Amino acid sequence: MKHLRLFAISIALLAALNIFGQAENVKPISFDQLGKQWSEYEKEKVDKNFLSLYSRQYNETVSVDEMKQAFYKNRNAKAKDKEIHYEDFVVIKPELRPGDTYVRTYPTLKDHPEKKVCEGEKIMLVNPKWYMGFAVSPRAFYEVYNGGKRTIAAPDAWYSDFFAYAAYKPILQLDGPYNWHQNTGWGANLIGTLHAMRTAEHLWLKGEKQFSVLLYTKTYPMSYRVSYSLELLEPQEPDGETQKLFEDLKDFVEQIPSKAFAPYFTTDLRQMTGRYYRVIVNKCGWLIEDYLNL
Repeated sequence: MKHLRLFAISIALLAALNIFGQAENVKPISFDQLGKQWSEYEKEKVDKNFLSLYSRQYNETVSVDEMKQAFYKNRNAKAKDKEIHYEDFVVIKPELRPGDTYVRTYPTLKDHPEKKVCEGEKIMLVNPKWYMGFAVSPRAFYEVYNGGKRTIAAPDAWYSDFFAYAAYKPILQLDGPYNWHQNTGWGANLIGTLHAMRTAEHLWLKGEKQFSVLLYTKTYPMSYRVSYSLELLEPQEPDGETQKLFEDLKDFVEQIPSKAFAPYFTTDLRQMTGRYYRVIVNKCGWLIEDYLNL
């Protein structure tokens, strides 16, 4: 019942966004159906990061192999194991947003004694969350101080991906904690609902299938081209139906346009481009859940 209820919520979400097409016109993914949301995100949201300013700090990326091994090591972690330890960082509770936690990742506390104002470059992550052994956030503040005064403050991103942006449409938005992980969870649900609109693979299922995947960013040498793909994490020896469903979802993901996913920033000064998803499929549709919230 829980899974059916979640499928129903996903369908209701799409109805609220007015992005249903005709059932008989199933086509490869096109964000044209999302109207101005994709246009807004592509032109305004996705570029609000400090990628051009932090190359000396966040210039390494967590590899696909490392992300895969992190899943096998941490997929069954208990709640107590998901606590983030901040001993090596300066942790700030902003007066105007007391529900948020700013974690200074550069320079670290062990390298620089705590001061109210840090000279030179400073990078802070907002509300980082545990993610398969990493501590990540899509939102980072980059600032430069000279003589105790802030001289540079780069724009920062609010959303982890386009789907989180498209799915989050509150009736009334009030000031409160920056719950980016909640928005990300809704975005994962939206991916499943969008995929269900373009495929019929699930309609023939008699039971339910569940599998786990890693969505990761693919880059190409000497090119600015970016695309996305999937790795099947679990089960490691899938049956025929599960393998077919995975390949169907992989085909969908590989058609998602570039810029749809922003990088996460880790507390160890690296980028992380992956997403861990649990996928549940039955004849009602596709439920995709981000392990960030499981």
